[in-house]
Amino acid sequence: MTASVLEFIGLLACCSAAAIAINSSSPKVRVIALATALVVAPVLVAGDVWDESRFVDLRAHPALVAAGLAVACAVIALGALVFRRIPVAMPILAFVALPLRAPLNLGGETSHLLVPLYAVIAAGAVSFAYATLVVGAADSRRAVAPSPSATWTLRLLGAVLVLYALQSAYSEDVSNAIENTGFFLIPFAGLLVLLLEVRWTPRLLGWVLAATVVVELLLCAVAFWEYASRDLLLNQQLLDANQLHLYFRVNSLFFDPNVFGRYLALTLVALGAYLAWARDLVWGVIAAAVSGILLVALELTLSLTSFAALIAGLLVVTMLRWGYRWGAAALLATALVGVIFLVASGAGSSELGSAHRVDAATSGRVDLVEGGVDLAADRPGWGWGSGSFGAAFRRHIKEAQTTNSHSEPITVAAEQGVIGLVVYVGLLVVALVTLFAGARVSLARTAIAACFVAMIVHSLGYAGFVIDPATWALLALGIALAD
Repeated sequence: MTASVLEFIGLLACCSAAAIAINSSSPKVRVIALATALVVAPVLVAGDVWDESRFVDLRAHPALVAAGLAVACAVIALGALVFRRIPVAMPILAFVALPLRAPLNLGGETSHLLVPLYAVIAAGAVSFAYATLVVGAADSRRAVAPSPSATWTLRLLGAVLVLYALQSAYSEDVSNAIENTGFFLIPFAGLLVLLLEVRWTPRLLGWVLAATVVVELLLCAVAFWEYASRDLLLNQQLLDANQLHLYFRVNSLFFDPNVFGRYLALTLVALGAYLAWARDLVWGVIAAAVSGILLVALELTLSLTSFAALIAGLLVVTMLRWGYRWGAAALLATALVGVIFLVASGAGSSELGSAHRVDAATSGRVDLVEGGVDLAADRPGWGWGSGSFGAAFRRHIKEAQTTNSHSEPITVAAEQGVIGLVVYVGLLVVALVTLFAGARVSLARTAIAACFVAMIVHSLGYAGFVIDPATWALLALGIALAD
């Protein structure tokens, strides 16, 4: 079902407003544009699900809805007050909340939403609006003009948002486009705007890393309990699949072990950068011990994409800290170990290396990739429309429960064609230029550049690039430190 006129106007309005908020040099314009985007987006989502059973159940209990809204407003107001009194609380809590999903059951359907992060973004937006419109606080982000590459990174992020709205006009699944916009693109654009307003200091960056590590350790504790008890808190399908194999995959408080693995890998890369630059022996030993714990948990996820992302990120750390020669040597050593592993495991044999076995081992991703390539070839110029991969795959390839190809460039090519690919590749190139420029002289910038590369690598095997808050947070940090 393609977008109605109202849906298209709403999507274009909130995405354009978010793009303006990202790129405007005026703090007042940023506040107004951000508020517009954050208000219109949930209205769009509500309108899209208005007649669905999960929303009908809510509408049948107006008192419950009113109470929920009252609690939400109180939490946002309290958060805004805290952020006004303790400004560093917002960025710290934002990074703490990045991976946290809350399972919400509505009408018999369970959705895993970033509720804690949404609360931080909403409270941060209110605090930002108050500081700008009422107090008249000085602009922090535009005190120094951003570098040309940083400016173009922001422009291309805005282009991603506007293009996504425009290509929803002919999408075969406009509901998914609206959900992606309302739950991911707009809130994460707001997160980027708020993080760009922060005055980043080495102390604050250290607190962010420490808080992130604490959260990951708590998630690891849940994962270790799952492995010991052979039980999962979430995802009955994964639990059933575990009963059929000798191995047992953990997912902690995530629905998908690959998402858990992604955030473990990102934290490990950041700790790797810290260890590469560490001068304090005690803290270095602590960081190494924590890394060992996270690495064990990552192994229990059995997420190959997360291991690939970790290796890529650590190779970048090696290159930036000790030079390109050591980076090339580390890459060669990694490739050699990989070849030895493949030969020793027999993965190169015709039987084990068959496409069928690879497809089974990757939960059908080979079929998804091949189908995505076919979809992209059918409409190479403009694709099937924003958010349409799953619907187009089911209608034109074969029945399957999926919303993407599990490879970001293929999903972009299928949904948005060459037009989307040009913007996507342009964003990657310019963002990498921004993050790598001067990264060798700074621990923080090395960690950010390495984590961003890890995100790119992970998205090649699992997708979820612009619809993951880590991407926007890393870009905000990199641009802020590059100024």
